[in-house]
Amino acid sequence: MTKNILLVNDTSLICHHGCTLLMQSIYKFFNKKKFNIKNKIYLEENCLDFLDNISDYDLILINGEGIIHGKKNSDMNKVNEILNFIKKIKSKHNLPIVIFNSTISSLKSYQIEALRLVDKIYVREKFSHIYLKNKKIKSTILPDLLSLLLIKNKKNDNHIVVTDSSIQKTTKKLFEYANFKNYKFIPILYNNYLRFLRFFIFKFILKIKINFLVNFFLYLKNLYLKKILKVLAKSEFIITGRFHGVFICIALMKPFYTFQSDTYKIQGLMEMIGISHRIIDIKKINRLKLSKFNKSEITKIKKFQKKSKKKFTQFFNDLNNLVTN
Repeated sequence: MTKNILLVNDTSLICHHGCTLLMQSIYKFFNKKKFNIKNKIYLEENCLDFLDNISDYDLILINGEGIIHGKKNSDMNKVNEILNFIKKIKSKHNLPIVIFNSTISSLKSYQIEALRLVDKIYVREKFSHIYLKNKKIKSTILPDLLSLLLIKNKKNDNHIVVTDSSIQKTTKKLFEYANFKNYKFIPILYNNYLRFLRFFIFKFILKIKINFLVNFFLYLKNLYLKKILKVLAKSEFIITGRFHGVFICIALMKPFYTFQSDTYKIQGLMEMIGISHRIIDIKKINRLKLSKFNKSEITKIKKFQKKSKKKFTQFFNDLNNLVTN
C-alpha cells in the first residue's frame, strides 16, 4: 500500500542549483519507493499553518538541510517554527516524524527537548551525530541524498569553473580569483531575474495557491540548472565553496578543491569519502596548483557512492517499518 507523506521544508524555490538538484533527488527517491509525497511545505511557508488535516498523512518527513542550528540569529525563527510544529503534532497525534538530510548543532536546551520527540533523526555527518549523542539523542549518519546523484559527463573543453561559498568573504575571494585567472565563475546560489520571480512567488502566489505559476517558476529554474550543468560537465576542474557543489563534482567525477563551510557539513562529507586533503585554505588560493584525481581518490569516491546506495536502502526500510508498526 502506498504511504502518504507530508514533506516539510521543501527548498525548491530557492535560487540555488544545489537545492534544485536535491529536491529533484528527494522526489525521485520517494516516488521510486512508492512513498507518495501527498503535500509539501516550502521553506518560505510557515509549517504551523498546515496543522489542519495532519491526520491525513502516514508520515511527517522534515528535510533538515543546514537549518537546524543556532549559529545565526536569522535562522532561529525557522528552527523554532519547525520545533514548535513537531511539538504540536506530537501533542495531538500519534504520527511518526522523521528528520533527514540534516546538519544539527548549537541548539538551546528547550530546542533539544523538542528534538527528543522525533521518532528518527538522520544527520549528514559525524559532527552532528556526536553533538546529538552528547545530548543523549540517538541519530543515524546518512549522507545527503545528492550522494545518489549521477550526471552524464562530457568531453572536457579545458576550462576551469569556480563557484561561490556559503561564507560571503570566501565568495568574494573566489570571485576575485576567478577574474584574476580568467576562469568561469558560476555561483551555486545565483542572483538573476529568477530572484525577482521567486520574491513574487513566495510573497503572493503561495498565499493564494496558484500552483501553475509556482510550477512555471520551477520549470524556468530547471532550464537554468540544465544550462549550468552543461558548462560544469565540460569543465576540466572545479573549485567550489558549496556543500552541494562538492556533490556535483562527485557526480561528474570532476577533480575539485573546496573550503571550510559555516557548519561542519563539508568537512564531514570529505572525511566520510576519505579525501579531506582537497579542503584547502582560502588564504592560499592564489598559490593553488590544480591536481587531477589519482586512482586512490577515484576508488574512494566510488566506494562512497556504493555505500550510500546501501545506506539509503536501509533508510527506506526504516521508514517502511516506522509507518507499518
